[in-house]
Amino acid sequence: MAPKARYRFLAVSILGLLLSSPPSLLATPDFIPTVSAFHAYIDAKIFLALELTPKNEAFVEILNLGDTRRCLPIENMSMRTEDGKILKFDSFLYDGSKSKTEGGDKACVRQRTRRKWELSYSFEFPEKVRKVVLLMGNTAFRLQPLSQPEFEEFVRGFDKVNLEESSEYLKVFNLRVMFGKNIYGSLVRYRKVNVSPTTEGTRGPVTVLSTSPKQTEQAFKKKKGGEVEIKVKLDANGEVIDAVPEIQLEYGLTERAVYEVKNWWDFAPAFEDGKPIPSEHTVKIVYRVEEEEED
Repeated sequence: MAPKARYRFLAVSILGLLLSSPPSLLATPDFIPTVSAFHAYIDAKIFLALELTPKNEAFVEILNLGDTRRCLPIENMSMRTEDGKILKFDSFLYDGSKSKTEGGDKACVRQRTRRKWELSYSFEFPEKVRKVVLLMGNTAFRLQPLSQPEFEEFVRGFDKVNLEESSEYLKVFNLRVMFGKNIYGSLVRYRKVNVSPTTEGTRGPVTVLSTSPKQTEQAFKKKKGGEVEIKVKLDANGEVIDAVPEIQLEYGLTERAVYEVKNWWDFAPAFEDGKPIPSEHTVKIVYRVEEEEED
């Protein structure tokens, strides 16, 4: 094949790959939320980064690649210490344009914009955290723990992103060229219940945050769904210490449900006479058969 013809063939092949591939860029949903000072999320529409520094400072950075404004309420940021305590920040302090003394309860980022905030807190500052979840709209973004070199490389990539790229296919292609397999985090739909984390009386455990896992790839192809009831054992912090399914579904659906409940659901603990106690609870996950979208 002549050189010019070879180059034309290569260009057509790349274009064909772009046009035949869906505009998605997501990590596996099955990473384990271990402790780290550095956490990250990336897809074709948004980058999220959380950093805890040795100076007892905390920063969140958002790069909005989408065409709509994104807002993150401070109450929708949560994480846990290594021993399971839930931590919540107090406010967004500083984004480079406002005084550190001027706090806010919401961080908003216009379309195709990058912003970074320092965060205020009143808890005892931890060196590392886990289970970092940011809720925006109806989506829970789960940030993946990284090592410091991985995080630094991830953040350096922010400077290389073309915020003006309008084509979803070219955007995904460029991000894959820049980041390769270093695609972090996962997202899922969620349901949240507002309930007091404590009580002076007696009550059972309460499901505060539940997520709806997608079917496994094999179950999706076979159009299989179903229900899974899971018995969970909770400690006095509301952390899941064990999760046992009542039935077994095919194609990995039971395993996906147990993973989701054990790693990502949040529970308010049971109380007895005003004191949190270990308890047991039964929850249910329903898989509905999803049909492929028609063009």
